[in-house]
Formats: sequence, structure tokens, C-alpha cells
Amino acid sequence: MVLADNRTFSGSPLERFAATNPGTEIWWDSSPLVFETWRTKMLEAAAPEDRWELAEELLRLWDPEHPEATLFRGVTTNPPLSLAAMRDDPSRWAAWIGSYHASQPDASLEDVFWALYKEIVRLGAAALTPLYESSGYRYGHISAQVDPRSAFDTNAMLRQAFDLAALSPNVMVKVPGTREGMPVLRELTRRGISTNCTLAYTVSQFVAVAEQVQAGLGEARVDDVDLTGWRSVVTHMSARWEDAPEFTAQGLESGVELSAAARRWAGIAVFKEAQRIFRRRAYPSKMLMCSLRMGPVLDGVDHCWHLERTAGADAVFTLPPAFLTEFIQRCRTPSFESRIWDQIPFEVMAKLRSVPYFNRGYDLGGIPVDEFNDIPSLQSTAREFSMATGEMVSFVREQAPPM
Repeated sequence: MVLADNRTFSGSPLERFAATNPGTEIWWDSSPLVFETWRTKMLEAAAPEDRWELAEELLRLWDPEHPEATLFRGVTTNPPLSLAAMRDDPSRWAAWIGSYHASQPDASLEDVFWALYKEIVRLGAAALTPLYESSGYRYGHISAQVDPRSAFDTNAMLRQAFDLAALSPNVMVKVPGTREGMPVLRELTRRGISTNCTLAYTVSQFVAVAEQVQAGLGEARVDDVDLTGWRSVVTHMSARWEDAPEFTAQGLESGVELSAAARRWAGIAVFKEAQRIFRRRAYPSKMLMCSLRMGPVLDGVDHCWHLERTAGADAVFTLPPAFLTEFIQRCRTPSFESRIWDQIPFEVMAKLRSVPYFNRGYDLGGIPVDEFNDIPSLQSTAREFSMATGEMVSFVREQAPPM
């Protein structure tokens, strides 16, 4: 691309990564409402001589005026990310809460919180609607998570899921990979509602979710349900699983000191195994990798193995602002080659295989459905997301008019 001042922009590393497979998708892992603030901060922090190229790179990531022509194909959100959207413009949301109270004076604190959460989702969905429509309903979905405090309550999650799905056709309901979440995923699919399974870390979970979705999709087709715009993604929360204290502890118990590189290999191995199974079984769901990190640093070179070693995957990669900032500032990968079907080095797998934590995450039958709720990373993430939800409720409480 030749810019107005005749300088040439040759494309970004993320564009080169996405080009390794037509099915590779890049998503924004935050509310669309915060993208402009992030973009502005990135440009302000850049050296003056770098701003012209950075501005073009960021515009090619997401252009609200021309979303169909930019790299982002969808959006993932969760309670901490919705909380970030509130903190990005607190006066706006304080005013919204005051207006809602005026129109619904008898609404409870939880009612106002839920209405506020839905409004953030609705606005995000509206920002993506042009992409959703111009792509023939293939892209432009936004994931909206059910209340994490209900992660172990099937009926509560179903009620919330129906409420979220009613906001817009391009809302993809995010459901946790808990034991109680499995029937929710099947029922939503049966009704033609797009889903994203979150709080998932292991091959056992990924396959269990894909089986539930496949069963629900079959039922939807029998019932002649309208599946226009329907999609299913299954999220691998990579670094949250790799960096769990339990992994390090079990490694030491097994006589294995897990380096940053070894932990990255572990998460990549799980993702690769899931990709192989999904391709072999032709599941209708698509794998999604989130919780990406930079690293490892080898011989003074800064790598991003989460992308380098999975390039070429027919999968979604969702990138949060913090990761994107690091990646843009530190990535020195001139090109990406398809590596998704490369084998994990034998000596690395031998080391990882000596740790029970890895085996349970990697093996197809490593964790039965009844034990999903005991996965350490699931428990810690559920607590974190519940706390963020509580902070959103506290924000609403602080803005409530005096009784």
C-alpha cells in the first residue's frame, strides 16, 4: 500500500500470520468500545517517526468506517473486559445508570447491573453488524458471557443465554466449559444460537464441547431451525493453563523444572492435538486460542510461539489490548510459515509426559466430564471473572440514587 506521502506500507506481522491459512481469523479480545482509546494511546506512545506506519497498521486492524476491509473478524468479551469498558468512560456509564434508574425506579441492583452489561454488549454488536451483514453472516460475531457466578447452574445460564442472544443476531453466547455448561451448549445449538465455550483448557473439554454442539446441531436440522449466521467456537485459554501453579508444582514433584519454553510447548501441544481431532472428526466447531503471551526469549531473540508454532491453523486467535501492545512493539518475526502440523520435539514431549498435569490436559480421556469443575485453571478463572462481575455490580451500586 502506498500512503498519501508516497511511503509504502508492506503489511503487518499479523497480516502475514493470517495469510498462512484462509481459515485463520484474528479477533479483538475486548469490547469494541475501548478500541479507539487503545489506538490513541498506542499512537501517543510511539516515536514521531514511527507514527505514520503504526497508524496504518492499526487502521488495518479495525476501521469502524469500513469494518469489512479490516483484519478483525470478530470480538470476544468477558466480565473483566466489560468492566474495562466501563472504566474507559465512567461518566458515560454513570449517566446511563442514572437514566435507567429514572425509567425503572423499582429495579433491583442486580437488574440494573444486568441491563448495563447487556447495553455494553448491544453497542458492541452494533459496531460489528456491518461486518456481519457484508460477510453474509459469516463474520462479525461478538461473544457475550453468561454471568460467571452462575457457572455451575445450568438453568440460570440458560435464562441468561436467551436474554443475551435476543440482543442481536450476531451475539455469540459464551458458556463455561463446566459440567453444568455442557447441556447449555447443546440446548443453545439446538435453537440455532451461536456459542463460544470458555473456561476450557484440556482436550477432554474441547472434544466434549464439540460433541455437545454436534448433537445440538443435528437436532436443530431435524427441527428445521434457521441456522443463518450460526457459529460455534471452542476456546483454549492457553497461558492460563500453562502458567498454573499446579503445573509447576507437579513438575517439581516429577523432577522436572518447567522453563517458560516448556510451558509454552505444553499449551501448543494441547492446541495441536485438539486441531488434529477436530479435523479428523470434522466437527462443526472451530478452535479458538486466547490468553496468548509473548515468549519465550531464546538467545536474545523475542519470540511469540503462541502464533509462530500454530501458524497455518484453521482457527480463531483472539488478541487482547495488552498482548497486542507487546506484540506490535516487540515482534520481530519477518514472516510466518505454516507450522500447525509440525510435531512437538520428542525430548520436549518426553519431559512433559512425565508430569500428570500435562497428561490429563493432553490425553483425550484425561479428564471425565464429572471432573471438569475440578480443573485448577477453571476454578481460578471462574473466581477472577466472578470478582470482576462483583466490581461491575459495585460500580452500579455507587451510582444508584439515594433512597
